[in-house]
Amino acid sequence: MVMEDLDLITFSELLDKLMTINIKLYNLLDKTAELDSIENKSNQIEQEIINLSGQNIRLVKQRSHLKSAIDKKLNLAIKSGNTTVLDEVKNYG
Repeated sequence: MVMEDLDLITFSELLDKLMTINIKLYNLLDKTAELDSIENKSNQIEQEIINLSGQNIRLVKQRSHLKSAIDKKLNLAIKSGNTTVLDEVKNYG
């Protein structure tokens, strides 16, 4: 997702996405720590740690983009005085 795409998303959607990324990142780091604590690591475990490291980098980049988009949207709203709230209504059922 590029920064221009993030400009088109509402503030609340950006927060939802950030929370989702944070949960994924937390779970990934928890799994990495669990694997790293194994004393005699097999090649398969070492490869999984390497793969998790790559996923970590991608998630951290996504998180950074989302945080920047949230900051940008918030700054624009404050500068313009545009603080209206849209009530989102969803039907579940």
